Amino acid sequence: MILVYLGVATSLAALLLVDLLNLDHPVLYPAAHMASYFVHARAGWLVTVLILAGAVAAFALLPHLRRRAAVAVFGAGLVVAGLVPTQPYGQWDDQSLATLVHGIGGWAAFVAIPVAAWRLRRDVPAWPGLVAAVLVVLLAVGTVEVMGDGPDHLGHVAGLVERLLLVAELGWLVLAARTLRRT
Repeated sequence: MILVYLGVATSLAALLLVDLLNLDHPVLYPAAHMASYFVHARAGWLVTVLILAGAVAAFALLPHLRRRAAVAVFGAGLVVAGLVPTQPYGQWDDQSLATLVHGIGGWAAFVAIPVAAWRLRRDVPAWPGLVAAVLVVLLAVGTVEVMGDGPDHLGHVAGLVERLLLVAELGWLVLAARTLRRT
C-alpha cells in the first residue's frame, strides 16, 4: 500500500508546486484553467509527474481489490493523459489529435473513480460522504460540459472544480488503501 500513499502524495505535491510556481503567469490561473494547460508553463514537467503519480497509486491498489476494472480504467486514463500532453491554452481553433487523446484519457479517469467507489462500496465502507461529494462534482462538471462548449464554460472556476475533483478522487484511493489494509 505504500505505493498508493507515495503516488497520491507525489501527485498532490506536484499539483501544488506547479500552481504555486505559476501564480504570476500572464495568461493561466490555477483556479480558472485546467491543470493540463500548465504543462506548457513554468515547471510544466510537474503536470506529467502529477498525472503519472496518480496512475501509479491506482495501479498499486489493484492487487488488493476484488473488482478492479474501474480503478484500472482510472490508472490507464491517467497514463494516456500524462503521456500525451494537450496543446497550449488558447490554441483550440484547430485541435490536435494529441489534445483529443489527452482529453479522452482524462475524462475516462475522472469518470472511473466514482464508478469504482460505487462498485466497491461494500469493500470500502467508510466512504459515503466522499463518494457523494465526488459524484456531485462530477455530475456538475459533466452537466456543464454537455450543455456548454467544453470546460471553459465553467468560467473562472474550471481549474478549481477540476482540482477539487482530482483531490477527492486521489483521496478515495487513500481511503480505499487504508480500509483494505485493515481487512
